Amino acid sequence: MLNTTNYFQKVSNIDWNTVPEALAKGHRLAEGASQNNWGPYRSNENIKRVVDAYMLKLDEYLAQKPAKPVAKPATTKPTPAKSTPAPKPAKKTAPTVKKVVQAPTYKTDSIEHIDTDVQFIKRYAAMHGKVKSQAQILTLIHSLQKAILERRIRKTSPYAKEIELMQGQLISCYEQMGDMAEIKIDSKNLKRYLEIAHSQAGMLSIALLKAYVSLNGKRDIKDKAERLFNRIKKAVEQGKITKTDKYATKLDAAFQTLKTYIDGDSKILNINKAQLNGLMGIVGDDLFSKNKGISGLEDDENGMIVNSGELLKMNFQTIGLQGKYRQLIGDPSVGFFAMVFGLPKSGKSTMCLDFANHLAANHGKVLYCAIEEGFGYTLKEKIERLKAHHPNLFVTDRVPEHLDQFQFVFIDSVSKAGLEVSDMDEMRKMNPNTSFIFIYHTTKEGKFRGVNAHAHEVDVIIEVEKGKATSTGRFNAGGSVGIN
Repeated sequence: MLNTTNYFQKVSNIDWNTVPEALAKGHRLAEGASQNNWGPYRSNENIKRVVDAYMLKLDEYLAQKPAKPVAKPATTKPTPAKSTPAPKPAKKTAPTVKKVVQAPTYKTDSIEHIDTDVQFIKRYAAMHGKVKSQAQILTLIHSLQKAILERRIRKTSPYAKEIELMQGQLISCYEQMGDMAEIKIDSKNLKRYLEIAHSQAGMLSIALLKAYVSLNGKRDIKDKAERLFNRIKKAVEQGKITKTDKYATKLDAAFQTLKTYIDGDSKILNINKAQLNGLMGIVGDDLFSKNKGISGLEDDENGMIVNSGELLKMNFQTIGLQGKYRQLIGDPSVGFFAMVFGLPKSGKSTMCLDFANHLAANHGKVLYCAIEEGFGYTLKEKIERLKAHHPNLFVTDRVPEHLDQFQFVFIDSVSKAGLEVSDMDEMRKMNPNTSFIFIYHTTKEGKFRGVNAHAHEVDVIIEVEKGKATSTGRFNAGGSVGIN
Protein backbone atom coordinates (compact mmCIF):
# COMPACT_ATOMS: atom_id res chain seq x y z
CA MET A 1 0.00 0.00 0.00
CA LEU A 2 1.48 3.33 -1.09
CA ASN A 3 1.73 6.15 1.45
CA THR A 4 3.82 9.28 2.07
CA THR A 5 6.45 7.25 3.92
CA ASN A 6 7.22 4.71 1.20
CA TYR A 7 6.01 6.47 -1.95
CA PHE A 8 9.29 7.47 -3.59
CA GLN A 9 10.93 4.18 -2.67
CA LYS A 10 8.08 2.15 -4.21
CA VAL A 11 7.89 4.14 -7.46
CA SER A 12 11.62 4.58 -8.05
CA ASN A 13 11.71 1.89 -10.80
CA ILE A 14 8.61 3.03 -12.69
CA ASP A 15 9.09 4.38 -16.23
CA TRP A 16 6.51 7.19 -16.18
CA ASN A 17 6.52 7.36 -19.99
CA THR A 18 4.88 3.93 -20.13
CA VAL A 19 2.04 4.45 -17.65
CA PRO A 20 -1.34 6.08 -18.42
CA GLU A 21 -1.20 9.87 -18.65
CA ALA A 22 -3.55 10.28 -15.67
CA LEU A 23 -1.14 8.38 -13.41
CA ALA A 24 1.88 10.28 -14.76
CA LYS A 25 0.05 13.53 -13.99
CA GLY A 26 -0.77 12.20 -10.52
CA HIS A 27 2.94 11.55 -9.95
CA ARG A 28 3.77 15.17 -10.80
CA LEU A 29 1.09 16.33 -8.37
CA ALA A 30 2.53 14.05 -5.66
CA GLU A 31 5.99 15.55 -6.25
CA GLY A 32 4.54 19.00 -5.70
CA ALA A 33 2.64 17.90 -2.58
CA SER A 34 5.79 16.28 -1.13
CA GLN A 35 7.71 19.57 -0.84
CA ASN A 36 8.93 20.54 2.64
CA ASN A 37 8.41 17.03 4.04
CA TRP A 38 4.92 16.70 2.52
CA GLY A 39 3.92 20.09 3.94
CA PRO A 40 1.22 20.91 1.30
CA TYR A 41 -0.21 17.40 1.68
CA ARG A 42 -0.49 17.64 5.46
CA SER A 43 -1.87 21.19 5.59
CA ASN A 44 -4.51 21.11 2.84
CA GLU A 45 -7.44 18.66 2.89
CA ASN A 46 -8.10 19.06 -0.86
CA ILE A 47 -4.51 18.21 -1.75
CA LYS A 48 -4.54 15.25 0.65
CA ARG A 49 -7.76 13.91 -0.88
CA VAL A 50 -6.43 14.13 -4.45
CA VAL A 51 -3.05 12.56 -3.64
CA ASP A 52 -4.63 9.74 -1.59
CA ALA A 53 -7.00 8.93 -4.47
CA TYR A 54 -4.07 8.90 -6.91
CA MET A 55 -2.06 6.53 -4.71
CA LEU A 56 -5.01 4.11 -4.55
CA LYS A 57 -5.31 4.14 -8.36
CA LEU A 58 -1.56 3.58 -8.72
CA ASP A 59 -1.75 0.68 -6.25
CA GLU A 60 -4.48 -0.91 -8.40
CA TYR A 61 -2.49 -0.38 -11.58
CA LEU A 62 0.70 -1.89 -10.14
CA ALA A 63 -1.25 -4.89 -8.82
CA GLN A 64 -2.51 -5.61 -12.35
CA LYS A 65 0.78 -4.81 -14.06
CA PRO A 66 3.63 -5.44 -11.61
CA ALA A 67 6.93 -3.91 -12.50
CA LYS A 68 9.06 -6.29 -14.50
CA PRO A 69 12.46 -7.09 -12.97
CA VAL A 70 15.42 -6.00 -15.00
CA ALA A 71 16.54 -9.00 -17.06
CA LYS A 72 19.97 -10.35 -16.25
CA PRO A 73 22.24 -11.31 -19.16
CA ALA A 74 22.05 -15.06 -19.94
CA THR A 75 25.07 -17.11 -18.98
CA THR A 76 26.59 -19.10 -21.87
CA LYS A 77 29.40 -21.55 -22.06
CA PRO A 78 32.63 -20.04 -23.30
CA THR A 79 33.57 -20.99 -26.85
CA PRO A 80 37.10 -21.25 -28.12
CA ALA A 81 38.31 -17.99 -29.47
CA LYS A 82 38.83 -17.86 -33.21
CA SER A 83 41.79 -16.04 -34.68
CA THR A 84 40.65 -12.90 -36.33
CA PRO A 85 42.64 -10.33 -38.24
CA ALA A 86 43.80 -7.31 -36.28
CA PRO A 87 41.31 -4.44 -36.56
CA LYS A 88 42.24 -1.49 -38.66
CA PRO A 89 42.96 1.69 -36.69
CA ALA A 90 39.90 3.82 -36.47
CA LYS A 91 39.85 7.07 -38.32
CA LYS A 92 40.33 10.10 -36.15
CA THR A 93 37.28 12.30 -35.95
CA ALA A 94 37.10 15.84 -34.77
CA PRO A 95 35.74 16.12 -31.20
CA THR A 96 32.18 17.34 -30.93
CA VAL A 97 31.82 20.71 -29.29
CA LYS A 98 28.89 20.93 -26.91
CA LYS A 99 26.92 24.11 -27.17
CA VAL A 100 26.87 25.85 -23.82
CA VAL A 101 23.66 27.69 -23.07
CA GLN A 102 24.48 30.71 -20.97
CA ALA A 103 22.09 31.74 -18.25
CA PRO A 104 20.52 35.15 -18.85
CA THR A 105 22.18 38.08 -17.13
CA TYR A 106 20.14 40.75 -15.39
CA LYS A 107 20.83 44.30 -14.30
CA THR A 108 20.10 44.29 -10.57
CA ASP A 109 19.98 47.27 -8.20
CA SER A 110 20.67 46.66 -4.51
CA ILE A 111 18.15 48.67 -2.50
CA GLU A 112 16.86 48.94 1.07
CA HIS A 113 13.30 47.81 0.35
CA ILE A 114 12.04 45.96 -2.73
CA ASP A 115 8.98 47.64 -4.30
CA THR A 116 5.63 45.93 -3.67
CA ASP A 117 4.87 45.37 -7.37
CA VAL A 118 8.29 43.77 -7.90
CA GLN A 119 7.71 41.47 -4.90
CA PHE A 120 4.44 40.16 -6.37
CA ILE A 121 5.90 39.65 -9.83
CA LYS A 122 8.82 37.76 -8.26
CA ARG A 123 6.36 35.47 -6.38
CA TYR A 124 4.41 34.77 -9.56
CA ALA A 125 7.48 34.06 -11.70
CA ALA A 126 8.77 31.63 -9.06
CA MET A 127 5.58 29.55 -9.50
CA HIS A 128 6.43 28.65 -13.10
CA GLY A 129 6.83 24.90 -13.56
CA LYS A 130 5.69 24.11 -10.01
CA VAL A 131 2.56 22.32 -8.81
CA LYS A 132 0.29 24.59 -6.76
CA SER A 133 -3.07 24.09 -5.08
CA GLN A 134 -6.16 26.13 -5.86
CA ALA A 135 -6.01 27.55 -2.33
CA GLN A 136 -2.42 28.76 -2.89
CA ILE A 137 -3.44 30.56 -6.09
CA LEU A 138 -6.39 32.16 -4.31
CA THR A 139 -4.15 33.36 -1.47
CA LEU A 140 -1.87 35.13 -3.96
CA ILE A 141 -4.87 36.71 -5.71
CA HIS A 142 -6.25 38.01 -2.41
CA SER A 143 -2.85 39.36 -1.33
CA LEU A 144 -2.45 41.14 -4.68
CA GLN A 145 -5.94 42.64 -4.61
CA LYS A 146 -5.41 43.80 -1.04
CA ALA A 147 -2.17 45.57 -2.03
CA ILE A 148 -4.08 47.32 -4.86
CA LEU A 149 -6.93 48.26 -2.50
CA GLU A 150 -4.47 49.69 0.03
CA ARG A 151 -2.82 51.66 -2.83
CA ARG A 152 0.55 50.00 -2.28
CA ILE A 153 0.28 49.25 -5.99
CA ARG A 154 -1.18 52.07 -8.10
CA LYS A 155 -2.00 52.74 -11.73
CA THR A 156 1.08 54.93 -11.79
CA SER A 157 3.35 52.10 -10.57
CA PRO A 158 6.20 51.31 -13.02
CA TYR A 159 4.89 47.79 -13.62
CA ALA A 160 1.13 48.43 -13.41
CA LYS A 161 0.63 46.90 -16.88
CA GLU A 162 2.44 43.69 -15.88
CA ILE A 163 0.53 43.51 -12.59
CA GLU A 164 -2.80 43.79 -14.43
CA LEU A 165 -1.77 41.01 -16.84
CA MET A 166 -0.54 38.81 -13.98
CA GLN A 167 -3.78 39.27 -12.05
CA GLY A 168 -5.81 38.24 -15.10
CA GLN A 169 -3.67 35.13 -15.61
CA LEU A 170 -4.01 34.13 -11.94
CA ILE A 171 -7.80 34.53 -11.95
CA SER A 172 -8.10 32.57 -15.20
CA CYS A 173 -5.90 29.79 -13.78
CA TYR A 174 -7.94 29.65 -10.56
CA GLU A 175 -11.26 29.39 -12.43
CA GLN A 176 -10.10 26.65 -14.80
CA MET A 177 -7.89 24.47 -12.57
CA GLY A 178 -8.90 21.58 -10.34
CA ASP A 179 -7.63 21.09 -6.81
CA MET A 180 -4.02 21.22 -8.04
CA ALA A 181 -2.25 22.20 -11.25
CA GLU A 182 1.20 22.82 -12.70
CA ILE A 183 1.67 26.55 -13.27
CA LYS A 184 2.88 27.42 -16.77
CA ILE A 185 3.69 30.96 -17.92
CA ASP A 186 4.25 31.52 -21.64
CA SER A 187 7.90 32.18 -22.53
CA LYS A 188 7.41 35.81 -23.64
CA ASN A 189 5.69 36.88 -20.42
CA LEU A 190 7.99 34.76 -18.27
CA LYS A 191 11.04 36.49 -19.75
CA ARG A 192 9.57 39.90 -18.90
CA TYR A 193 8.55 38.81 -15.37
CA LEU A 194 12.05 37.47 -14.67
CA GLU A 195 13.63 40.72 -15.86
CA ILE A 196 11.46 42.64 -13.40
CA ALA A 197 11.97 40.10 -10.60
CA HIS A 198 15.75 40.40 -10.88
CA SER A 199 15.73 44.19 -11.29
CA GLN A 200 15.83 44.73 -7.51
CA ALA A 201 17.61 42.90 -4.71
CA GLY A 202 17.56 43.67 -1.03
CA MET A 203 20.83 44.94 0.46
CA LEU A 204 22.66 42.25 2.42
CA SER A 205 23.40 44.72 5.23
CA ILE A 206 19.65 45.42 5.62
CA ALA A 207 18.86 41.69 5.74
CA LEU A 208 21.46 41.16 8.47
CA LEU A 209 20.20 44.15 10.47
CA LYS A 210 16.63 42.80 10.25
CA ALA A 211 17.81 39.44 11.59
CA TYR A 212 19.66 41.27 14.37
CA VAL A 213 16.66 43.34 15.51
CA SER A 214 14.38 40.27 15.42
CA LEU A 215 16.50 38.76 18.24
CA ASN A 216 15.86 41.69 20.58
CA GLY A 217 14.39 40.67 23.92
CA LYS A 218 14.47 36.97 23.10
CA ARG A 219 15.59 34.49 25.74
CA ASP A 220 18.20 31.72 25.37
CA ILE A 221 19.06 32.40 21.72
CA LYS A 222 22.86 32.27 21.88
CA ASP A 223 22.94 29.65 19.10
CA LYS A 224 20.97 32.00 16.80
CA ALA A 225 23.10 34.98 17.85
CA GLU A 226 26.27 33.02 17.09
CA ARG A 227 25.02 32.01 13.64
CA LEU A 228 24.18 35.64 12.83
CA PHE A 229 27.56 36.76 14.20
CA ASN A 230 29.29 34.32 11.82
CA ARG A 231 27.09 35.42 8.88
CA ILE A 232 28.16 39.05 9.37
CA LYS A 233 31.81 38.05 9.79
CA LYS A 234 31.74 35.89 6.64
CA ALA A 235 30.03 38.62 4.58
CA VAL A 236 32.81 41.08 5.50
CA GLU A 237 35.61 38.56 4.89
CA GLN A 238 34.22 37.71 1.45
CA GLY A 239 33.95 41.37 0.51
CA LYS A 240 30.16 41.29 0.20
CA ILE A 241 29.96 44.13 2.72
CA THR A 242 32.65 46.81 2.82
CA LYS A 243 33.30 50.02 4.74
CA THR A 244 31.66 51.93 1.90
CA ASP A 245 28.31 50.25 2.64
CA LYS A 246 25.71 52.81 3.72
CA TYR A 247 24.98 50.83 6.91
CA ALA A 248 28.48 49.55 7.71
CA THR A 249 28.69 51.54 10.97
CA LYS A 250 25.34 50.25 12.25
CA LEU A 251 26.23 46.69 11.26
CA ASP A 252 29.54 46.98 13.12
CA ALA A 253 27.69 48.09 16.25
CA ALA A 254 25.34 45.09 15.88
CA PHE A 255 28.38 42.82 15.48
CA GLN A 256 29.90 44.08 18.75
CA THR A 257 26.58 43.73 20.63
CA LEU A 258 26.25 40.12 19.44
CA LYS A 259 29.81 39.33 20.55
CA THR A 260 29.19 40.77 24.01
CA TYR A 261 26.00 38.71 24.35
CA ILE A 262 27.65 35.49 23.13
CA ASP A 263 30.64 35.85 25.48
CA GLY A 264 28.60 37.04 28.48
CA ASP A 265 26.23 35.43 30.98
CA SER A 266 23.02 37.26 30.02
CA LYS A 267 20.16 35.03 28.84
CA ILE A 268 18.45 37.85 26.93
CA LEU A 269 19.75 39.90 24.01
CA ASN A 270 18.75 43.49 24.73
CA ILE A 271 19.54 46.04 22.06
CA ASN A 272 20.27 49.55 23.25
CA LYS A 273 17.07 51.62 22.90
CA ALA A 274 18.80 54.44 21.05
CA GLN A 275 20.29 51.95 18.62
CA LEU A 276 16.96 50.17 18.21
CA ASN A 277 15.06 53.40 17.48
CA GLY A 278 17.73 54.31 14.95
CA LEU A 279 17.25 51.00 13.15
CA MET A 280 13.45 51.16 12.98
CA GLY A 281 13.31 53.44 9.98
CA ILE A 282 15.92 51.36 8.16
CA VAL A 283 14.66 47.80 8.53
CA GLY A 284 10.98 48.63 7.96
CA ASP A 285 7.80 48.25 9.97
CA ASP A 286 7.16 44.65 8.86
CA LEU A 287 9.94 43.46 11.11
CA PHE A 288 7.96 44.34 14.21
CA SER A 289 4.73 42.73 13.07
CA LYS A 290 5.97 39.19 13.79
CA ASN A 291 5.45 39.42 17.54
CA LYS A 292 3.27 42.45 17.96
CA GLY A 293 1.15 43.35 20.91
CA ILE A 294 -1.90 45.58 20.88
CA SER A 295 0.28 48.54 19.97
CA GLY A 296 1.49 46.82 16.80
CA LEU A 297 5.10 46.74 17.97
CA GLU A 298 7.15 43.96 19.39
CA ASP A 299 7.07 44.01 23.17
CA ASP A 300 10.17 42.94 25.04
CA GLU A 301 10.39 42.50 28.81
CA ASN A 302 11.55 46.07 29.31
CA GLY A 303 8.95 47.67 27.03
CA MET A 304 9.70 49.99 24.11
CA ILE A 305 10.09 53.76 23.95
CA VAL A 306 9.09 55.33 20.63
CA ASN A 307 9.24 58.98 19.65
CA SER A 308 5.76 60.34 18.84
CA GLY A 309 7.04 61.57 15.48
CA GLU A 310 8.28 58.07 14.61
CA LEU A 311 4.92 56.64 15.64
CA LEU A 312 3.12 58.91 13.16
CA LYS A 313 5.36 57.61 10.36
CA MET A 314 4.47 53.98 11.02
CA ASN A 315 2.03 52.08 8.85
CA PHE A 316 -0.26 49.63 10.64
CA GLN A 317 -1.82 46.98 8.47
CA THR A 318 -5.58 46.41 8.55
CA ILE A 319 -7.42 43.54 6.88
CA GLY A 320 -9.43 45.83 4.56
CA LEU A 321 -12.83 44.67 5.84
CA GLN A 322 -15.82 45.81 3.75
CA GLY A 323 -19.61 45.42 3.69
CA LYS A 324 -21.89 44.84 6.66
CA TYR A 325 -19.12 43.49 8.88
CA ARG A 326 -17.14 46.70 8.45
CA GLN A 327 -20.34 48.45 9.54
CA LEU A 328 -20.39 46.18 12.59
CA ILE A 329 -16.75 46.23 13.82
CA GLY A 330 -14.86 48.71 11.60
CA ASP A 331 -11.63 47.72 9.83
CA PRO A 332 -9.56 45.72 12.35
CA SER A 333 -5.81 45.25 12.25
CA VAL A 334 -4.15 42.00 11.27
CA GLY A 335 -4.15 39.61 14.23
CA PHE A 336 -7.19 41.09 16.04
CA PHE A 337 -9.07 39.38 18.92
CA ALA A 338 -12.88 39.42 19.06
CA MET A 339 -15.42 38.17 21.62
CA VAL A 340 -18.95 37.12 20.60
CA PHE A 341 -21.48 36.40 23.35
CA GLY A 342 -25.20 35.96 23.83
CA LEU A 343 -27.92 33.70 25.22
CA PRO A 344 -28.41 30.17 23.84
CA LYS A 345 -30.29 30.15 20.49
CA SER A 346 -29.64 33.85 20.01
CA GLY A 347 -27.91 33.34 16.63
CA LYS A 348 -24.23 33.56 17.65
CA SER A 349 -23.11 30.54 15.63
CA THR A 350 -25.19 31.62 12.64
CA MET A 351 -23.62 35.07 12.59
CA CYS A 352 -20.11 33.70 13.12
CA LEU A 353 -20.44 31.13 10.31
CA ASP A 354 -21.63 33.86 7.96
CA PHE A 355 -18.76 36.10 9.08
CA ALA A 356 -16.30 33.21 8.59
CA ASN A 357 -17.59 32.67 5.04
CA HIS A 358 -17.22 36.41 4.28
CA LEU A 359 -13.62 36.38 5.53
CA ALA A 360 -12.81 33.21 3.55
CA ALA A 361 -14.18 34.72 0.33
CA ASN A 362 -12.34 38.02 0.70
CA HIS A 363 -9.44 37.89 3.14
CA GLY A 364 -7.75 34.49 3.48
CA LYS A 365 -7.91 31.03 5.05
CA VAL A 366 -10.41 30.52 7.88
CA LEU A 367 -10.75 27.70 10.42
CA TYR A 368 -14.08 27.26 12.23
CA CYS A 369 -13.68 25.12 15.38
CA ALA A 370 -17.22 23.78 15.90
CA ILE A 371 -16.50 22.21 19.27
CA GLU A 372 -20.03 22.85 20.56
CA GLU A 373 -21.92 21.21 17.68
CA GLY A 374 -19.30 18.95 16.17
CA PHE A 375 -19.86 17.40 12.74
CA GLY A 376 -23.62 17.07 13.22
CA TYR A 377 -26.83 17.79 11.33
CA THR A 378 -27.30 21.28 12.82
CA LEU A 379 -23.89 22.43 11.60
CA LYS A 380 -24.54 21.01 8.13
CA GLU A 381 -27.93 22.73 8.01
CA LYS A 382 -26.41 26.11 8.91
CA ILE A 383 -23.68 25.77 6.28
CA GLU A 384 -26.25 24.87 3.60
CA ARG A 385 -28.68 27.63 4.62
CA LEU A 386 -25.99 30.30 4.74
CA LYS A 387 -24.17 28.91 1.66
CA ALA A 388 -21.08 29.04 3.85
CA HIS A 389 -18.94 26.73 1.75
CA HIS A 390 -15.75 28.12 0.24
CA PRO A 391 -12.32 26.61 -0.61
CA ASN A 392 -10.78 28.86 2.04
CA LEU A 393 -13.20 27.84 4.83
CA PHE A 394 -12.26 24.78 6.90
CA VAL A 395 -14.22 23.16 9.75
CA THR A 396 -12.99 21.05 12.66
CA ASP A 397 -14.44 19.70 15.93
CA ARG A 398 -11.38 20.59 18.03
CA VAL A 399 -8.67 23.24 18.36
CA PRO A 400 -5.60 22.02 16.44
CA GLU A 401 -2.13 22.52 17.89
CA HIS A 402 -0.82 24.43 14.86
CA LEU A 403 -2.87 27.39 13.62
CA ASP A 404 -0.32 29.57 11.81
CA GLN A 405 -1.55 28.50 8.34
CA PHE A 406 -4.89 30.28 8.97
CA GLN A 407 -5.51 34.03 8.87
CA PHE A 408 -8.71 33.71 10.97
CA VAL A 409 -9.77 31.16 13.62
CA PHE A 410 -13.28 30.91 15.17
CA ILE A 411 -13.60 28.95 18.43
CA ASP A 412 -17.18 27.88 19.20
CA SER A 413 -17.25 27.80 22.15
CA VAL A 414 -14.65 28.92 24.69
CA SER A 415 -16.20 26.91 27.52
CA LYS A 416 -16.24 23.70 25.46
CA ALA A 417 -12.62 24.32 24.44
CA GLY A 418 -11.68 24.89 28.10
CA LEU A 419 -9.73 28.05 27.33
CA GLU A 420 -8.43 30.45 29.97
CA VAL A 421 -6.99 33.96 29.58
CA SER A 422 -3.47 32.49 29.67
CA ASP A 423 -4.39 30.25 26.72
CA MET A 424 -5.55 33.29 24.75
CA ASP A 425 -2.26 35.06 25.48
CA GLU A 426 -0.33 32.02 24.28
CA MET A 427 -2.37 31.89 21.07
CA ARG A 428 -1.53 35.53 20.34
CA LYS A 429 2.19 34.95 20.94
CA MET A 430 2.33 31.77 18.85
CA ASN A 431 0.19 33.13 15.98
CA PRO A 432 0.78 36.91 15.79
CA ASN A 433 -0.69 37.24 12.28
CA THR A 434 -3.82 35.21 12.99
CA SER A 435 -7.09 36.81 14.11
CA PHE A 436 -9.20 34.94 16.69
CA ILE A 437 -12.96 35.15 17.22
CA PHE A 438 -14.03 33.58 20.53
CA ILE A 439 -17.67 32.59 21.05
CA TYR A 440 -19.22 32.48 24.54
CA HIS A 441 -22.51 31.20 25.92
CA THR A 442 -24.08 33.33 28.61
CA THR A 443 -26.51 32.55 31.41
CA LYS A 444 -30.06 33.90 31.52
CA GLU A 445 -28.65 36.83 33.48
CA GLY A 446 -26.28 37.58 30.56
CA LYS A 447 -23.15 36.52 32.43
CA PHE A 448 -20.47 33.95 31.74
CA ARG A 449 -17.38 32.70 33.51
CA GLY A 450 -14.35 34.99 33.24
CA VAL A 451 -16.28 37.74 31.43
CA ASN A 452 -14.23 40.65 32.81
CA ALA A 453 -10.83 38.99 32.48
CA HIS A 454 -11.55 37.79 28.93
CA ALA A 455 -13.12 41.07 27.81
CA HIS A 456 -9.94 42.97 28.67
CA GLU A 457 -7.92 40.72 26.33
CA VAL A 458 -9.91 41.33 23.15
CA ASP A 459 -10.10 44.19 20.64
CA VAL A 460 -13.78 43.83 19.72
CA ILE A 461 -16.81 42.71 21.77
CA ILE A 462 -19.95 41.63 19.89
CA GLU A 463 -23.24 40.96 21.65
CA VAL A 464 -25.91 38.94 19.84
CA GLU A 465 -29.49 39.40 21.01
CA LYS A 466 -32.86 38.80 19.35
CA GLY A 467 -31.44 38.42 15.84
CA LYS A 468 -29.21 41.49 16.05
CA ALA A 469 -25.45 41.88 16.59
CA THR A 470 -24.02 45.01 18.25
CA SER A 471 -20.35 45.77 18.84
CA THR A 472 -17.96 47.89 20.89
CA GLY A 473 -14.21 48.05 20.44
CA ARG A 474 -11.05 49.69 19.14
CA PHE A 475 -11.64 49.83 15.38
CA ASN A 476 -14.37 52.44 15.02
CA ALA A 477 -16.81 49.76 16.14
CA GLY A 478 -20.20 50.51 17.61
CA GLY A 479 -22.38 49.48 14.72
CA SER A 480 -25.08 46.84 14.50
CA VAL A 481 -26.33 44.40 11.85
CA GLY A 482 -29.16 41.93 11.52
CA ILE A 483 -28.53 38.20 11.51
CA ASN A 484 -29.61 36.01 8.59
